[in-house]
Amino acid sequence: MQKNISTTGTKGFTLVELLVAMSLFGLIMIIVGSAFVYGLDLQRRAFNLQQTEENAAFVLETMIKELRVSQVSPSVSDSDCTNLPELSLSVLHPDLGAITYTLSGTDIHRNGVAITSSTVAFTKLNFCISGSQPGDGRQTRITMLASMRSKKTKQQSLIDIQTSVSPRSIND
Repeated sequence: MQKNISTTGTKGFTLVELLVAMSLFGLIMIIVGSAFVYGLDLQRRAFNLQQTEENAAFVLETMIKELRVSQVSPSVSDSDCTNLPELSLSVLHPDLGAITYTLSGTDIHRNGVAITSSTVAFTKLNFCISGSQPGDGRQTRITMLASMRSKKTKQQSLIDIQTSVSPRSIND
């Protein structure tokens, strides 16, 4: 016996419905993928910013600890922060002797040895000194102005920092 097969009552998708569904799925995937890539980029930027801040904090905190117990070299005179800040700083540490901080290229050097990370580039390091002259009756204050950026090529993070420190000894 032969059965009569009829195609008029079967259910299925037409070619147009299939193309519309695939187009909508593709569009949704592009939007989700773009959001994922953007979120990944934000995460990388946040990591670079955190890394730059941590390195800057470490370097400046190390310098501050040494400057707090040191005396500014007698050859250093007060400087005007707005016009002519000092590009290097020489101090006399009670245990370590003479220490000089300078910016060489993109690294901060302490007595000629780099103390910064290889992932961070310092673009500016200036010192403003006040009260360093004997007999002026003022507490010595050293203000450090620094600008740095991460060395990552794509996700750049730029930071400007200013901090001040006063050595514990008072000039006579």
